[in-house]
Order: sequence, then structure tokens, then C-alpha cells
Amino acid sequence: MTDPDRGGARIEAVPYRPPSGVAGAPTRTGRTAVIAALAVVLLCLGGVGAFFAFARSVQFQVDPATAQVDVDGGIGIAMGSSYLLLPGSYQVRARAEGHTDLRMPFTVGDAPDQRVRLALQRLPGRLKLIVEPAAEVFVDGNPHGTTPVAPLELVAGAHELMLRAPRYRVHQVQVQVEGGGVEQTLQVKLEPGWAPVTLRSQPAGAEIRVDGQPAGVTPQTLELGEGAHALELRLAGHAAWQDQITVRANEPLQLAEVRLQAAAGTVRVTSTPSGASVRVGKEFRGQTPIELKLAPGKSHLVQLSAPGHKSAERSVEVASDGSEELSVALEPILGSIALDVLPPEANVSIDGRALATGTSRVDLTAVAHRIEASAPGHAPWSGSITPRPGFEQRVEIRLRSEAEARAARTPAKVASKAGPAMVLVQPGAFVMGTPRGEQGRQSNEALRPVRLTRPYYLSTTEVTNAQYRRFASAHSSGIVKRETLDNDRQPVVRVSWDDAARYCNWLSQQDGLPPAYRDDGGAMKRIVPATTGYRLPSEAEWEWAARFVGGAVRDGQRYPWGGGYPPPARSGNFADVLSEALVPAIIAGYEDGYPAAAPVGTYAASALGLFDLGGNVAEWVHDVYDGTLPIDPPEAADPFGPDGGAEHVIRGSSWMHGRLVELRLAYRDVGREPRADVGFRVARYAE
Repeated sequence: MTDPDRGGARIEAVPYRPPSGVAGAPTRTGRTAVIAALAVVLLCLGGVGAFFAFARSVQFQVDPATAQVDVDGGIGIAMGSSYLLLPGSYQVRARAEGHTDLRMPFTVGDAPDQRVRLALQRLPGRLKLIVEPAAEVFVDGNPHGTTPVAPLELVAGAHELMLRAPRYRVHQVQVQVEGGGVEQTLQVKLEPGWAPVTLRSQPAGAEIRVDGQPAGVTPQTLELGEGAHALELRLAGHAAWQDQITVRANEPLQLAEVRLQAAAGTVRVTSTPSGASVRVGKEFRGQTPIELKLAPGKSHLVQLSAPGHKSAERSVEVASDGSEELSVALEPILGSIALDVLPPEANVSIDGRALATGTSRVDLTAVAHRIEASAPGHAPWSGSITPRPGFEQRVEIRLRSEAEARAARTPAKVASKAGPAMVLVQPGAFVMGTPRGEQGRQSNEALRPVRLTRPYYLSTTEVTNAQYRRFASAHSSGIVKRETLDNDRQPVVRVSWDDAARYCNWLSQQDGLPPAYRDDGGAMKRIVPATTGYRLPSEAEWEWAARFVGGAVRDGQRYPWGGGYPPPARSGNFADVLSEALVPAIIAGYEDGYPAAAPVGTYAASALGLFDLGGNVAEWVHDVYDGTLPIDPPEAADPFGPDGGAEHVIRGSSWMHGRLVELRLAYRDVGREPRADVGFRVARYAE
């Protein structure tokens, strides 16, 4: 620049230079370095502050606590057992002596204080086994070979060790394995499970068997396992010796010398007759044929005896292990039997042995004998007799015809447990119905030939209210215009045919008999073939019994009381003068003492002992009603009527009947609904 006051001379600026060698004088370069350093310090301080602001405390809980822990990844600061770590993923490494190294990932989250559990697995231990003698090794039930074996690597902790060797006791022990690679030694000497057993015999050289297995000859010392054993000594010519012993381990057992006995001989004894009792001395040995075991070298007295025979004695001697035969014929003690047989051609057998036809006398031993006889068309006969020596006995054999035998074994009367008494009615042949021209005959009474082939039982009376109420307790027979029908001894009425059949099945059940009917959707049907259970009588059975007089069916038996009309006094309970207000028609001048039903059995019984087959109440029979008029029908055997139909036949007159047509035994009524004058009686086959 120029200065005007100095003539315009130019003044130049001179750069400042500090004096050379003056210390502390700042320079431009020095100030920049300081500023840069301050910036770095401030930046570091800011970074540290930010780290401490965002870092999280992570504590490692390690088992074992002595383990060394290192963390890889991210930024962190170790603080004793804890670390300050920024959130993120890391790897942790842990190691400790005697343990397996651990390396695992973990994540630091946002929580201010976090824990990570680390458990290092302890290294297995080594178990060295020294076992005498060699034994199988089992650890926790698992096999590990037979000693000697390499040291076993086992995880630390308790283990069940089992050592097993033949003839030694099983050794079991719990071992505690330290682990961590430490080797432990276990030395075991097994206890013997046997003991020496000494056997001697006189004579020597006997074969020894232990539990059935050969084990040498005497004398001998055997090593036998503890426990029970069966011993046997065998020597030719001698009886076998047997014993049971109990061996205790490590306890020697010396048995007393066994003196073997000479072997018994065998005597086979037979007799005539066989089955004789055999005694040797006073000892009973059995019955012939028999094999006796007898001591050798001496005489034995053998005694034989049989019923009806004289006793016998024999002396016998047998060599050791030898055999003999003894056969004895016993002398019979006889008695005489005279036979009287009818018919003479009958086949007769005694004790199963047939006699010649016409044999009239036999001699038999003095014991019980079974006599049997048979002939065609006759029932077999059997009996027994015991002859007496010196005294002749007579046996009469009378064979019955099959019909006679059947009648003889069938009782004439039986009683049911809960129903009426029954009488036996023998079968036969007759013609049912009424011939044309008979007074009062109805169109449904056509003649029909019938043959009954089986004997049957028929109740002597009609079923009473009391008997029926055992089956149906709520039943009431009711009243008719103030006249009761419901007294216990009056016949039950107002029951349907199906109800009567159900009562029959119930009565069969009480007596343990098979049912005669089956329930077919509420309708009762007869079981075919017919059983021996209780049922309603067939119409043919009812008429046969009603007309039976003097040992046969009488064609002239038109009415219950006989052949004439009107009925004699007290002939039965019909529509009499006392019933006039109850019924449409009565028997003029007749009085039986009851306006309605009478107690059963009030009037006289029939020739068969049956009450009220006419009068009192009419009766359901088994047959379904069939109104057709057969022309010259063939003979029917044991008929039971059609298989199906809604209406059933009713037979017999009742207390409501007073007309001639109704009082006849041939009168056939029909119905399907219960009535005040219809009851029933029961029947069943005898066999």
C-alpha cells in the first residue's frame, strides 16, 4: 500500500515469524491436531454413553460354578459372572475340568436383566471289574459280556450291578460311579452256590441219579447246587433206594451209608373166578389178577377168598428180581334154584349168561345173582336171588304184556303241586258223536271213529278260583245278579281259552314238566309233538272219559247221570228252580241246592272218579272248532282238532243249562270269549 504523506512511497506487509527457538508458540498445524483429538474424545465419550444406554445385563448361571465362560459375537463388557451386552445373537462357550465342553447360541433381548443357565455334562466314569471266577456282567439289567471285560464307561450316579456264574450265588450290588473320567476299581469274589455231598452204599458201585440224571457211582462226592434234590441209587439185583435232600451252600453234607436191599421178586396171581381177594399174611393186597412184590429168599403164605367159594391158601417163594405164576381155582359153594317161567319160551339169563330155553333148575354159587327174562310182546323182567346151600329155592318169573307193564308202572292217581288231583285214564277206541235220529242231536255231532293210544291223566275237578289265583292273583270270577261266582272252591270262570292254556304252562313249570303250549304273538299254540306237560284235554279225551262206565265207554250213556231224562235228584248242578231268575230255562221240579255254580266235588263222581263232567260249569277243551260234516271219516288217532282257528270247542253242560239238548254228553258248544258259565279242567299224558 502507499502512504500519501510520504511522497507515495509503497509500504509492503512483512509476514510475522516468531522468534526462532521460543517454546510454546502455537502453530496452525498444532491447533488442528488438538481439535481433532478433542473431537475423537467427544465421539468416544458419546459412543460409550450410547453403549451404556442400550446394553443389557446378562448373568450366566453355570453348573459347575467353576466353569470358564466366553462369549463370542457383538460388543460386550465382562463384569464378573455377568456381561453387559447389546441386544442381538451371541455364542457362549463353557468349559470345566471333568466335563464335556459346551457351546450354544443365545439371544439378548430387551429386558434390562437377563439370565442364561448353562449345565455342563459330566464326563462318564470308568469302572474296572476284577471278578473271581469269570461271570456274566449286567449293569442296570443290560448285559455287558463275561469277565474279564474292558473297563465299563458309565454315566455318573448309582447303577445296579449283577454278576452271575454257574454254580455260584448271584452277586448284586449298587455302585456309585464318580464320573468325570475317573476310573474306579471293584473287586468281587463270588460265593459258591453249592456244597459237596458224599454218597456211599453197601454194596458199592451203585448208579447215582440226581434229579433223574446220572451222576456217577458210589462212593462219590458230588458238588450239588443249593436247594432240594431227589437222590436215587440203583444196583442190579437190589431194590432202588430213593431220598430227598436239601443242600445249603458251603455246608458239606455227608450222608449215612446206604444199605441196598435185595430186589423183590414178582408173583402173578390169577384165580377162577377172577376178582378174588388176596392177602399175604394178614395184609390185604388187592384182587385177582394181581402182581405181588415179595421179599426174596423166604416163604410167603398167599390167601385167596371170593363170595360163594371156599377160601384157599398157597405158599410161594421167589428169587431176587425173579418172577413166578400162581393160579388158583376156588371151590364153589352151590345152592339149587328152581325156575318157573311164563311164557315158557321166554329167554332167561343169569349174570348175563343165557340159559337154554325151558331150563327149570340151575345150581349157582351162594352169592347174589341177577336174573333177567324177556319175550316178544312182553315187558322185560329182572330180579336177583342168593342161593342157600342145602336148600332149594323157587323163582317165579311172570312176564307181563307191554300194556300190563305200562299200567303197572303208572300210578292211578297223582297230585300236582299247585293244581287239582288227577286220575289215570287208560286209552281205547270208540265212536264220537251222536247217531242220526237220537233225540236232541245237533248237526255238529257227526259220528267219528277215534282211537286213543296213550294213557293220560285228567283232573278230578274243574280248576277252582283258589287254584287259578295262585297263577293270577288279581282274577275275579265275578257275580251274576247278586249270586257270587268268586268263592275259593267254586270253579273259575270268565277266563279265555288262551288264559287257560297259560295256566297249564304255569302248572307244568311248578311240577318241573315241559310246557305243552308256546306263545305265538299272544295266541297260545300246542307244541308238536305233544309233551307230558299240563294242557287242556282234547275233545276226544273229554268225551271218552265222560262216557266211561263199568270199565268201558258205553254208547247208551247219553247224560252224565245215565240214559233217562229228567235227572234224578242231586245228579249235578244244572239250571234248577233256584236258578229261575238267572237263566232262560230250567229243569222243572229239579233242585240241586245252588242257584249258580256249586263248590267243586259237591255231587257224586263218575265211574272214573271225575266230578262235574255235566253241570256246574261247561269246559274249554283243546280243539279248535270245526263245523264241517265229514262223511265216513277214517279212524283218527289221538286227534287234537284243526291247527288254527279263532273259536274253540266247549264241552259239558253248566249251571245255566236246563234244556234236554244241552244236558246230553254229546252236546258241543263253541266260543271265543270268556263266559260266566265256562271254566276248564286240565289233562296231561302219563308218559
